[in-house]
Amino acid sequence: MHAQPVDPSVLAHCVAIVVSQNKVDGEALMRLAERLRFGAVIAHSPKLKPEPFNHRLVFFLVHFDFANTARMQLLRDLRHFPSVSLAYAPVVMFLRDASAAQIKAGIEMGFDDVINVPGEGSAIAHRLASQIGREHLYVETRTYLGPDRHRMDRFGPGPAQRQAEEPHARLFIMRTVEEGVHILRREDVHKAH
Repeated sequence: MHAQPVDPSVLAHCVAIVVSQNKVDGEALMRLAERLRFGAVIAHSPKLKPEPFNHRLVFFLVHFDFANTARMQLLRDLRHFPSVSLAYAPVVMFLRDASAAQIKAGIEMGFDDVINVPGEGSAIAHRLASQIGREHLYVETRTYLGPDRHRMDRFGPGPAQRQAEEPHARLFIMRTVEEGVHILRREDVHKAH
């Protein structure tokens, strides 16, 4: 697996699209994105079109003010954009003082990362930059498209206990500022008997 060293300055070549339920929270998250030195920061709009972002990496930064059902709908909507640049863009949720269980729930919901705020800016920038220049595993089923929701199992006390419940595809993607988002390879996995 090819990986570039994590360099937070790469965020200057990326667009942060901030998703929030209200203007005040959205503005706060936009200020954070500006402090993290994203190249452009804009508010999400239902009228969002992929054309302006085809040659630039996009991050969706999601404020914690969404209920779980709204978070799941948002993820489904974002993952079904007709553009690879947007459908496979990192979707990162920011939670306030979240527990480990809340963070894991966000990962299992399908966010690329879940970050606690308030937090130290350089650590947040490093986490976001780790989405770039590395191979990431996405999973596609009848009802889900997004990062491998079971990736946190690797860090548990024992071996992963979960098995594939249905046929699915494993998509290995790479995001770079030079080339955008690319699907490197696809592996079809059949249901285990």
